[in-house]
Amino acid sequence: MLNSLLILCLGVCFTNVTSATNQSIDIVPSTSDLKIGYDLINKAFHLVDRAFSLIENQDSGSTTDTANIFEDVVERLERLETAISDNKRENVMMVRNLTLKLENLEKTVGNRLSQLELVMEAGLENCSCSSGKIGLKLDEQSTLIEGVDEKLQNLEGLVDNKTSRIEEMVDKTADLSEKAVQLTSTVQRRQQTWLSEIRLISLFKMTSENNPHASRDYNPGIVVDGQFVFTYPHETHMRTYSHTASGAADNKIWINLGGLFRVYHIGVWNTREGSKPRFSGTNIYVDETLVGTAAGDWGYHDFSLPEERAVYGSRVTLHQPRADYIILLEVQVWGNGPYNSTDIFN
Repeated sequence: MLNSLLILCLGVCFTNVTSATNQSIDIVPSTSDLKIGYDLINKAFHLVDRAFSLIENQDSGSTTDTANIFEDVVERLERLETAISDNKRENVMMVRNLTLKLENLEKTVGNRLSQLELVMEAGLENCSCSSGKIGLKLDEQSTLIEGVDEKLQNLEGLVDNKTSRIEEMVDKTADLSEKAVQLTSTVQRRQQTWLSEIRLISLFKMTSENNPHASRDYNPGIVVDGQFVFTYPHETHMRTYSHTASGAADNKIWINLGGLFRVYHIGVWNTREGSKPRFSGTNIYVDETLVGTAAGDWGYHDFSLPEERAVYGSRVTLHQPRADYIILLEVQVWGNGPYNSTDIFN
């Protein structure tokens, strides 16, 4: 029982002293901490003295172990005291150095705080100025927005007016379109009615030839004068037929219609005397379209085009490829028109 109590007391003392010594290494102790360490050491030695006095009154078997323990404790305490004495000066210098560093740190922190206060005051002043400027800008922006809103309202009014006018124009346009359709239908019906008339389109039109006779009495204009009754052997001044200058090959006579016409029929009156065979083999063209070729010794040749064959042209050509004269009384071209080149119905 006594052994355990002594060991416990020494353990507590040794633990406190060792803890204080360890703090002197990691964390610099204060003067009060050092004083506490010395007090603990003194108390430890006092306990050791009492322990030895108790040991002397007990038997030799139990005291041997206890004496070994106390001797070890005494040795450790002596080493501890020596360590504390050696480190005392160093601890004092470290405390002084730390105190100086703390004073410098306090001054530095104070200076930093003063500067920070100045910066904060300047910042607050700038914030006040900036807030004022921002307020002015916000006011300006609000004014601009109000102006934009007003303009938008005006534009909305204009758009509404324009929309109303456009709607009116659309209605008028629809009415005009309907009237235009009606008018177009009317014009188309009238035009179709007009087109249904097939008339003589060659009378008194301009003519020419490539082998004219020396006498103007045989000019090709005679073939479109509407006269085909008189012929040879009546008197010369009653002559109504055209005559080429010679019987050379490729004799031609042209009739210029004066516009673009649809041609339905071409009638040719040949001479009624011995020259009738000369016209056989003559080709009849409307522009570049071959309408027919004369065949036989007839006083009259008919070239008609069916309804489904639409032939348009502005010139009728009579071409004799064979070496022979062209001697004719009259040429009549029947059709309707004139047309624009983009206004052809079929």
